[in-house]
Amino acid sequence: MDSLQDPVVQYVEAELKKDPRVKNASLFAVAREIDESVGELTLQQFHAKYRLPAIRRIAPQERRAQKPKAVPPPAPSPASLSDGAAVMEYVERTLAGNPGVTNADLFAGAREIDPSVGQLTARQFHAKYPLQVKARLARAAVPEPKPPPEPAVATAEEPAAPDVSSAAGAGDPEAPPTGAGDPLAVRRLLLDLAKELASAESKSEVIDVMARLDDYVAEIMEAAQG
Repeated sequence: MDSLQDPVVQYVEAELKKDPRVKNASLFAVAREIDESVGELTLQQFHAKYRLPAIRRIAPQERRAQKPKAVPPPAPSPASLSDGAAVMEYVERTLAGNPGVTNADLFAGAREIDPSVGQLTARQFHAKYPLQVKARLARAAVPEPKPPPEPAVATAEEPAAPDVSSAAGAGDPEAPPTGAGDPLAVRRLLLDLAKELASAESKSEVIDVMARLDDYVAEIMEAAQG
């Protein structure tokens, strides 16, 4: 008789298909009822003669049944043919919604949008995209300087009050000189400070920037005095 037609073989194979973890003792007990000659085998011999061959026959069938369908490769993203505008838009949108997002998360998301971004190192990506976006956001956050107020014009009915501060400054040689100052220079210095803070990737770099804060203050005071 063909071994595949053996009722014990068929029984063991059917049980293993239903439950691959079925106990050997349970299979052995029923197999002895199907064929009394099975009782002449030890449990280990039964395992080698019936269970192992059944497992080998079932495994290829399961692999064929579970073989995944071939998935066609995705069409090239339009972003890969562009100049990185889609990646820049993604980075800007993400930073605007979550300023604390890490460079690694941005890098991973950008690679999904444009696979060619993967050719950059993490530092190159940071310099090309997040750093540029942070600089733009910092510039947008700095308010435009207000124009200085126009001096009051004295009328015939009410003479203009004397400028006490100017007179005091003229009489006191140690009084600091006053002037309209240079608002554009002050704004430029503030933007430089904001850029340095935005480009800092670690606490140590932030500390380096803050260590030069006195220099910025001195330059800003100088520009404010004109």
